[in-house]
Amino acid sequence: MKFNLFRVVFLAAALVAAGCTNKETEDPDDSAPDVNAPPVADAGADLTVAEGDAVILTGSGTDVDGSIASYNWSQASGPSVTLSTDGAEASFTAPAVEEAAQLVFELQVTDDGGATSEADSVAVMVLPKQEKFFGTATDSDNDYLQLTTYFDQVTPGNAGKWGSVESTRDQMDWQALDTAYNFAKNNGLRYKHHTLIWDQQQPAWLEGLPAAEQLEEIDEWMAAVAARFEDSEGKVDLDMIDVVNEPLHAPAFYKDALGGDGDTGWDWVIAAFELARAHFPDSTLILNDYNILQLKEFTEKYLEVIELLQERELIDGIGVQAHFLEQTSAETVRSNLDLLAATGLPIYVSELDIDFADNARQANKMRDLFSVFWQHPAVAGVTHWGYRQGGTWRPNAWLLNADGTERPALEWLRCFIAEEGDCDTKVPEYQPAGWAGDELRLTLEAELYDQGQGVLASGDIVSHTDLGDWILFQGVEFKNNWDSFSVNYAKGSGVAGSLSVRLDSLDNSNSLSVPLPNTGGWSEFATAEAEWPAIEGSRDVYIRFNEVADVGNIDWLRFGEAGAPQPDVNLVANGDFEQNVAGWNAGWGGGDIEVSTAQAKVGTHSLIAFGFGGGAYAAYNLDVSALTPGTSYPASAWVWISGDSTGRVTLTRKLACEGQSDDYSWVTDEDSIEPQTWTQLQGELTIPADCTPTEVLIYFENTATGTDVHIDDVQVTAPAPAEPSDNLIADGGFEGASLSGWSAWWTGGTSLTLTTEQFHDGAQSMKISERTANSNPSIDLAGEVAAGSSYDVSAWVRHTGPDAVSVVLTRKLACEGEDDSYAAIAGKDGENADILFPANEWTELSGTLEIPADCTVNEARLYFENTPLEVETIYIDDISVTEQ
Repeated sequence: MKFNLFRVVFLAAALVAAGCTNKETEDPDDSAPDVNAPPVADAGADLTVAEGDAVILTGSGTDVDGSIASYNWSQASGPSVTLSTDGAEASFTAPAVEEAAQLVFELQVTDDGGATSEADSVAVMVLPKQEKFFGTATDSDNDYLQLTTYFDQVTPGNAGKWGSVESTRDQMDWQALDTAYNFAKNNGLRYKHHTLIWDQQQPAWLEGLPAAEQLEEIDEWMAAVAARFEDSEGKVDLDMIDVVNEPLHAPAFYKDALGGDGDTGWDWVIAAFELARAHFPDSTLILNDYNILQLKEFTEKYLEVIELLQERELIDGIGVQAHFLEQTSAETVRSNLDLLAATGLPIYVSELDIDFADNARQANKMRDLFSVFWQHPAVAGVTHWGYRQGGTWRPNAWLLNADGTERPALEWLRCFIAEEGDCDTKVPEYQPAGWAGDELRLTLEAELYDQGQGVLASGDIVSHTDLGDWILFQGVEFKNNWDSFSVNYAKGSGVAGSLSVRLDSLDNSNSLSVPLPNTGGWSEFATAEAEWPAIEGSRDVYIRFNEVADVGNIDWLRFGEAGAPQPDVNLVANGDFEQNVAGWNAGWGGGDIEVSTAQAKVGTHSLIAFGFGGGAYAAYNLDVSALTPGTSYPASAWVWISGDSTGRVTLTRKLACEGQSDDYSWVTDEDSIEPQTWTQLQGELTIPADCTPTEVLIYFENTATGTDVHIDDVQVTAPAPAEPSDNLIADGGFEGASLSGWSAWWTGGTSLTLTTEQFHDGAQSMKISERTANSNPSIDLAGEVAAGSSYDVSAWVRHTGPDAVSVVLTRKLACEGEDDSYAAIAGKDGENADILFPANEWTELSGTLEIPADCTVNEARLYFENTPLEVETIYIDDISVTEQ
């Protein structure tokens, strides 16, 4: 007999409160009613399947005061199926459907006391069987040479973008697009047009048009595409079209012409699809974006747009770019595909690439992800974004080597798609390389973690770091003198969280916890430091994020010796090859590169270049934004060559400057390198002062055919970051990209610009030209100076003359409640007469800026004056204001 204990206790308490008890104990009343709590049924998670699939529903039940005795499955809605049941399981064959159909099943359970649960339901989305394709993107003629060997679908990578076709208004260049389209048609391949609407690679002339005219041009563009690809019967013959590309991440700059955000927040996307439906009524219209499958919240945001289009019957397929999935688990991808599949729309995996140079690592990740894509019932096709070495958007994502051999990932793909069986034998075992530093420190770039949960590896940082998320670095080699930990991070809002370091297991206690307060912006990086309990040996390092959502964007983590000098910045982000050869490519010598453990100068790995034909090999593009004109950078690399005789290795740089011809020069050339021993190459890489770099490439060359070359510890070093300046003028050297804080005062009209024409130090100065009266270069320091303080002021000036003239540096001071005052700081002699400075020479002006103690500063302006307007140009550089 079952008793409801709560009711018994409650009744006893009530009797006591009423005084209705006696001290004699009585036996329970066996005639009390039997109360049996009903059980609870769980029909399981919703499913997405294809017609003809064998479907198994697995339910369960719970009962707080007994056990489950029986299970009762029934179908509540949808096309009728024959349901076979076996206890908690029910099975059926998914019915044939012409379009997506939802079947709903209910489960009730009965307990051993005879009580029956309420029904719990599970939805099964049945999709038509997809005839899947495996395609690629094309950009050059070479992309077509072996395409049909591996692929049955074509997407033009760039040729179909509006800016590629109509870079000049009303002048259409269809050649590259025709090539892709005709190749697909002539070879019986499926074709997808990419793309009608995007924010990038759009015609520049479109920006200056009013919205109404932009809308006319959008309509003309779609009409032109439709007319270009009509069949013999006058119907548009485009199978699939990416209508809008990357709406979440790159909204079209002309979106207001399409209605802007509007009431729905996505009116412009809806309008674009309405236009597309009118021009392409028989095509499959697709929305396409990236960073959709990494996190559930991204998928749900994308679904908001999809559902608006679906409500209006405007969308026929969902495009998900598969860039940047290297650090995303297959299970996460599957789960988010399921969310998209619930719409009933087919899914097109539009831009797959796995950017690992290590063959084993690429093949393992390809197997894990592609298996999910290919086996998912909602996925209609997968397009790999290029396939040839040297012909992919991301540098290490190629599948076919330059010599025509297949990388293991491609061998596995062919086997898997053909269903040959035992395909896993094509995938080499991948062993993480571990992490090693030098004697003073080890820096871990956050986005290169070995494993992680809940975070997003986006570019050079890890973001979306919420409470309980973590990343793991396996095999970190610690030195016993490392007693300091630091993390470089950014946080723009919200309550401060923290990160903790745990060794060897996520379940272990914290070895360290570091608070991460607000830094002022999600791109404003700061460094937090803490003491580290020094250890020695190899350990797995877990970084766990605590307390809040959005703990911070993490750039790097560092273990090292406290007080050690800051390291120089190596502009080669991956010069030690301890993890991979990311960022490097094989060059144009026809060979290949990969990570090797056979030789190493530092750490345990090197890059090996092999199979090249005597030309350039092992090439790396430097980040031009990190390079300063007029600067020389020490460059070095260690090389090891095979063979029995001396050989030659040259380190070369290619330099492309805006408006100039490309320049090639040797950084260093060694023609007597001893074989099978490490040799250091050293030289300088110089960026001329008159160069605005658009490409800086380093590579190796002049080595005999048939030589294997190991390369390690490649460095192009910039000086360590300078200590914070006490100069009140943030960019007194004018080396930045803008003249922040400077203006032509007080009437305006004079031109102030940055220039490389002349400079006292560095590579730039401020140029004052097109001069007008009472319009002088000035800066207001009211927010920087303090009452009662004195400041040393210095500035270097140069003018074009031709005669010696005056240049006076003056201050205007406005104190609250007092008249404005003006005083010369520099450029006057002891009798207050202007000093004349010679033309075409740099001259220093120096003096003192004093702020009275009783001044509430409203304005503290420095400006240059008294130079005759006949002087065409003045240059100012290296201006500083520092407190005494």
